[in-house]
Amino acid sequence: MLNLSPDANSQVRKMYDRVVRIHGSEAKFRRRIIWWASSIGGLRLPKLDILEAQNDPLWHTGTPVVWLNRSEVDYGERFLQSIGVKNGQKIACFTVRSASYYSELQKTSGKLKAQNIRNPDEKIYYEVAKVLSSRGYFVIRMGKDLKIRVPEDLTRDVFDYATLERSDLLDTYLLQRCQLLVNGGTGIHTFRSIMNLGSLETDLYRVLKNLLAGDVGLFQKVWLVRENRLATVGEMVAMGDSFSDERHQERLGVRLVKNTAEEILAACDEMEARLNGTWVTTEEDEILQKKYWDLICDSGHHGGRIGAQFLRDNQDLLR
Repeated sequence: MLNLSPDANSQVRKMYDRVVRIHGSEAKFRRRIIWWASSIGGLRLPKLDILEAQNDPLWHTGTPVVWLNRSEVDYGERFLQSIGVKNGQKIACFTVRSASYYSELQKTSGKLKAQNIRNPDEKIYYEVAKVLSSRGYFVIRMGKDLKIRVPEDLTRDVFDYATLERSDLLDTYLLQRCQLLVNGGTGIHTFRSIMNLGSLETDLYRVLKNLLAGDVGLFQKVWLVRENRLATVGEMVAMGDSFSDERHQERLGVRLVKNTAEEILAACDEMEARLNGTWVTTEEDEILQKKYWDLICDSGHHGGRIGAQFLRDNQDLLR
């Protein structure tokens, strides 16, 4: 396998190194030789992103090919004990797309655009975290290169792992170990997907290609400023996701409408019920799901679903 990008997480790379030969950024010369040799020989190497790979049915039915070994799991368990997680206590992790993460990435990738208009309001996620904590969850804030800590008055409800204890190994362990991941517009859910675990995808800023198998998702709505109304899903699709690009927002006359705490909590309820096998899908829910995915033209449907209550509340946009 040729990996054309730097490793996002050293632990995930270590896990894949156990099962496949990877030529990555640590071997740029060898990687380039293989790339050009394959081109000269008339062989075109397949290039797949994780969303396209989801079309392979083995993704949905096969068992994960990577794993944490015994010593890595033990390390993770000792960490949970050290921060006060009780035996049998459920864990909820949350993370939010942040400006500071992208500012660090820009130091190594000059072409990267931060697109901070896509970032959710983390205060909303703190509201969600407080409710989850009251329900008995041990709530852990995740993220990388975060500059702002959890407010002091919330530290009893939220453990600020992102700024206190973060490591590549613990990222991978926590994402496998937690019962619920509330993911506010970041790519961290791909870590869970390689373990065949679904995530709650909130504040999605793209309607094309965004949900992975087992995910429940909520998208950011689009406000048409000049018409003083919300855009329909069909109108969002027609914009080709440009509505969330700061280069095009003024021309299109749009702004993003972030998810509310109530919307996210309703999706948490659905995700919990789906995970424990008690969720009951109604005929109305299936009709609304089909309406949504028919508008998307199935370009982003790889096994995930839009939150049921979210579609019920916004069914007038399904046109």
